[in-house]
Amino acid sequence: MKLLITGGLGFIGSNFIQKILNQHSDYEIINVDAELNGSNPKNLSQIQDHKNYEYVKGNITNKKLMEKLIENANYAKEVN
Repeated sequence: MKLLITGGLGFIGSNFIQKILNQHSDYEIINVDAELNGSNPKNLSQIQDHKNYEYVKGNITNKKLMEKLIENANYAKEVN
């Protein structure tokens, strides 16, 4: 399953992503984050090279980007 997570560099989002990757080795995560207030890339530094993790710097207000990413995901969830 491929999950699209927005806001994954924040405290809640980064913990959610780590939990999913630890509990479901077959899941793939696409993390979209605009790196605004509350975002911290260090929260996921230990998994940045994980084979099932992809980071995309972008804003959810970018309709074209989000449509492209949603097409490639099985499930999309905003974490805030």
